[in-house]
Amino acid sequence: MFTTTAPSLVKVKRSQQFFNRLTLPWYDLVLYGLVSKFAWGASIQRLDAHYRKYATANHLEVGVGTGYLLDRVEFPSQAPRLALMDLSVPCLESTSRNVARYTPETYVQNLLEPIKQPIAPFDSIAVNYVMHCVPGDFAEKHVAFLHLATLLKRDGVLFGTTVLAQGVKKNFLAGPALWLLNAIGLFNNQRDNARDLECVLRRHFLLVEFEVVGVVAFFAAKKARH
Repeated sequence: MFTTTAPSLVKVKRSQQFFNRLTLPWYDLVLYGLVSKFAWGASIQRLDAHYRKYATANHLEVGVGTGYLLDRVEFPSQAPRLALMDLSVPCLESTSRNVARYTPETYVQNLLEPIKQPIAPFDSIAVNYVMHCVPGDFAEKHVAFLHLATLLKRDGVLFGTTVLAQGVKKNFLAGPALWLLNAIGLFNNQRDNARDLECVLRRHFLLVEFEVVGVVAFFAAKKARH
């Protein structure tokens, strides 16, 4: 059984400290209004399309931020089952308020640790802009996919995005932004590349869709092997 090592735990806590009640009011403007579009090369329209294609009426959102993208989703049901999972309590509280109309379930969870709570499985799980914050390279942090797969129905889909640092063409904003975000400990993706990510997804899932846009990997995986 994998458990978070002490160095990884320090990095997790260091990254999580940036998601608090002082920063969250600015989070959406900075991430989706500026950084995602101009540095990462992924527009809000492209991110919306990813959710529109894969989100179901039985959905788990992992690494919720403020719920900005989730709040924009048009679920195929007026009363979807929606669950939120994050290590940050402020993020869970903020997102819960923004999608209160769905009466979401909430779960505090470190993705590097096995999920011990009894949770009914989901038809879709989103991990949007999450994995670049998780410590280690994909040889280490792939366990997050393994743990989430236990919450996925057999025909369900796990989808998301993550910012890559290696093997991608960076514009004049992406390079300095990646250096800064890793230096302060918000990101932990210095060794993240498309080949490693696609490899671990195919290790855990039979069907994988994968595309790199700018420095962002868009992925969707179905039929977990475990």
